[in-house]
Amino acid sequence: MSRRSWRARAVLFSLAALTLVGAAATGVSAYVLVQLGRIERHELADVLTSAPRQPVTAADVLVRHSTTTTQPPQTAAEGLAASGETASDGAGPAAGSDTAPADRASPSDDAVSPEGTPVRPSSPAGENYLLVGTDNTLGLERDDPLRDGHSDHTRLADVIMVVRLRDDGTVAMMSIPRDLAVEIAGTGAVAKINSAYNRDDTTAERAARLIETVEASLDITLQHFVEADFLAFMRLVDAVGGVTMSFDRPHRDQPKADAADATQSRSGFYTEAGTHRFDGRQAMAYVRSRHLQVQLPDGTWRRSGTWNDLDRNDRQREFMRTAAAQIAPSLLANPMRLLSVLSIAADHLSTSDTLSVVSDGRRLADQFAGIDVAAAVEDYELKVVDVHDPVRWSLGLDPRQTEHNQRVLDVFRGIGWEDIVESRVHVLVTGAARNQAAAELAALGFDAQAAGPAPEGIADPPEGAVIYLSPHGRLAAGLVASRLLPVPDFAGYAELDATTVILHVGDEAPRIDVGYRTVDVPPPDQLAMDELNSDQPAADHLTVDEQTP
Repeated sequence: MSRRSWRARAVLFSLAALTLVGAAATGVSAYVLVQLGRIERHELADVLTSAPRQPVTAADVLVRHSTTTTQPPQTAAEGLAASGETASDGAGPAAGSDTAPADRASPSDDAVSPEGTPVRPSSPAGENYLLVGTDNTLGLERDDPLRDGHSDHTRLADVIMVVRLRDDGTVAMMSIPRDLAVEIAGTGAVAKINSAYNRDDTTAERAARLIETVEASLDITLQHFVEADFLAFMRLVDAVGGVTMSFDRPHRDQPKADAADATQSRSGFYTEAGTHRFDGRQAMAYVRSRHLQVQLPDGTWRRSGTWNDLDRNDRQREFMRTAAAQIAPSLLANPMRLLSVLSIAADHLSTSDTLSVVSDGRRLADQFAGIDVAAAVEDYELKVVDVHDPVRWSLGLDPRQTEHNQRVLDVFRGIGWEDIVESRVHVLVTGAARNQAAAELAALGFDAQAAGPAPEGIADPPEGAVIYLSPHGRLAAGLVASRLLPVPDFAGYAELDATTVILHVGDEAPRIDVGYRTVDVPPPDQLAMDELNSDQPAADHLTVDEQTP
């Protein structure tokens, strides 16, 4: 998880504006309706993807209370038929573990899930918004330093974010580095991802290409699109009367090469020590400063930080926290300021036609009223590295951080950071039929490998299927068992970690079910632990077969 950057806060303005629009629309007036009618909506419904169902996790299949009184069905499909359900029914998952994943409702303490109950993906519990902040400079004075490197004729995506709004009122945010090298949709060419927003003539065409690029390159789905342009942040700060900031020393952005004095910086930012109230122009200059400097007591200037985007984001995070704390309490209480924000939204905000500005704005206002940003907003960061092939001076996903990056992306697929799903479970398969079983489990998404004829340290393995698990491995063991027919026996194996299990299959591999069923995995105090005479973890004891799926 990353700390919140100014870019994240700035683009969240667009969602805040929608929320405020909804609040204003509750007391509809002619002025409000006129302003709402000015917000541009783009035909993107055919490009955006409907929210998929919630993936099944280990918490959904684990029996909370063991009440097995009937013979379990032999397949999940048979269980659905016996219960009168069909594949199109909207039933949610069975009760899960002691803690509920972020995109799921907490099960009742009285929940009872007999073993063998079919479990299917539940209805979506959140939606993803693609938020874009563009660097359009229309409206800035010709000599404004913020124009450096920008053109009125370009509309690059300076900020790209995915925000997941969950039904429980929590929010997850992920910034997509604008220099991330990906294949741009419809071109077959690899380029920086923000260039996808500068290849077409209309906002709808630009948005469609960027949506398709993000979905394809990150394997996530997007349900809505929101764009806010360059001046939105400046006007918002002005509309609320400015933001107060304090500095213990003079600060500035790096001066221009031909600067006559210290105040002539690249972005136009300069401040003396003390407490100052920044207007929109000053605030924008500060948050866009790329080479911040601080003045020492002897009058000389030195670099502040490392002068990269990540350092800048961290340094400016506190500014945006301060701004949010000052703006939020007074905005809804001041009708004139609220109407000013409404006008800003009309001028600088556009959305996909999947959003109804009035009804969705009201829903957001109700859903996120009184939200505690610190507690309810989760920040996630993709780990990247510098790459120069095939695109020079670009970024790529760090191959050493694959697990981290997949967990980040899983959050925007409806999977919680700590959820146990197939890709996070390591299955070491032993027994004569290990190759077949490992291949079939790998096809389901498990990290499965054939690992020898018998578990290390088990002198006399049983003939039937057994899942060996650690005292903390009930969730991982349950997820594996939920796909096997019949349900294997369970035994303890102390050296395993919480997400690694050993599946011993004997001479015949168990059948793999196409669906899920609830399973009753014994608690640790009911498992006989097979202790090994070694301090090494189980993965070091078992030799993975050379030919693994």
